Amino acid sequence: MTKGADTKKSILEAGLEMASRLGLESVTIGELAKATGMSKSGLFAHFKSKENLQIEILHFAGELFSKGVIVPALRTKAGVDRIRQLVDNWVQWTGRLTGGCIFVTASTDFSNRPGKVRDALLAQQEEWLGSLKRFCQSAMRAGELRRDIDCDQFAFDLYSLLLGFHLYHKLLQNKETRNHQETALNRLLEDYI
Repeated sequence: MTKGADTKKSILEAGLEMASRLGLESVTIGELAKATGMSKSGLFAHFKSKENLQIEILHFAGELFSKGVIVPALRTKAGVDRIRQLVDNWVQWTGRLTGGCIFVTASTDFSNRPGKVRDALLAQQEEWLGSLKRFCQSAMRAGELRRDIDCDQFAFDLYSLLLGFHLYHKLLQNKETRNHQETALNRLLEDYI
């Protein structure tokens, strides 16, 4: 990796951490320059605008998410165990970020705000929901979920469970959240088996 690429990666890591804590909208070139000890002009040279910075943070987070959540789950045999591994990986992902999942917090910031950042976030969320559907389809093909499942509904149910976990874990800081999440996942899977 070149020095410029190393610097950009460090900036994106700091930006991701800031977005997790404060929300993606709070990540500006000026604030990130302060956090990284860089000059505004030096940081601006890498991204050219706040919008580009936010989009690159989303893309960077998406790469980390794919490597840390989806790809490791795909190494598990297709079926219910793969879905459980995906959920465990997602829970660990949210735990590694101070404020939780950047995609969850960014969806609040940008849900009603048209523009390129929202478009990038929307594309990522559609890809994530597509991944959840594919996990459902592979479990059906493996004979571990019923053949008559609506995979769109399964993706909705599973993501709703994950979003509930995020709320209970990050905002409510409920000590029983992990146990409740496991119970909810077991019930959800039983409904589809």
